[in-house]
Amino acid sequence: MILDATHLSDEAFWEALDLFKGPVWASHSNCRKLVPDQRQFADDQIKALIDRGAVIGGALDAWMMVPGWIRGKTTPQSSGVKLAHLLDHWDHIRELAGGKTTNIGIGTDLDGGYGLDQSPGDIDTIADLQRLPDMLKERGYSAADIEGIAHGNWIRFLNDAWKK
Repeated sequence: MILDATHLSDEAFWEALDLFKGPVWASHSNCRKLVPDQRQFADDQIKALIDRGAVIGGALDAWMMVPGWIRGKTTPQSSGVKLAHLLDHWDHIRELAGGKTTNIGIGTDLDGGYGLDQSPGDIDTIADLQRLPDMLKERGYSAADIEGIAHGNWIRFLNDAWKK
């Protein structure tokens, strides 16, 4: 069993990590330091996930990417939210991980819970995610880092979890 810490409150997060000794991940979450909301992970939580070998999948729900989003009022155009904001969250996780990218993955949350009204303004279809490798390269991520973020970190995590 894998524990997904994504929707846990702060108190539940710490209780779950204390009680559950198996593999933990966060399928679609971002950083509270960049978007202050309890739905995001605080730095100490991200560090705890890193210590547990978790992969944190970056979410593309616009309110989770930029601060000040008001559901039903703010738009991708009025907020200026772009796909690059996701990379800001990944940069922060990489910094907390001491420069490693093995804890970063694509999580999206683009499974039908919202539409283009809450997606980054520069995304029209899921195919636009193909721009991520070049964007990561421009920020100095290596080819191995990019492969890991695109799919390799999730595959490694699952292979390790299934061995247990």
